[in-house]
Amino acid sequence: MPVPAEQQALVLPAKYADFVIQSVPVPKPGPGQLLVKIHSVALNPVDWKIQKNVIIVHQFPAILGTDIAGTVEALGNGAHTFSVGDRV
Repeated sequence: MPVPAEQQALVLPAKYADFVIQSVPVPKPGPGQLLVKIHSVALNPVDWKIQKNVIIVHQFPAILGTDIAGTVEALGNGAHTFSVGDRV
């Protein structure tokens, strides 16, 4: 199945803003990167701390979240450690 052009994401649109769900383009993996089809995601305490305190992330809109599980859909150049279909 081909990778769709858009996906739904939890977006922080601006500093101190509330999170919103919106459609965003599916990114292409860059050198050494993976594109992962997310099967499960969770907000970590660091996500609300970023939202409330504007730390770490300084460009908005931003998509937060690092607690994910899924399968590799595509590989960027030089991403040799993983294969399409790997569970991550």
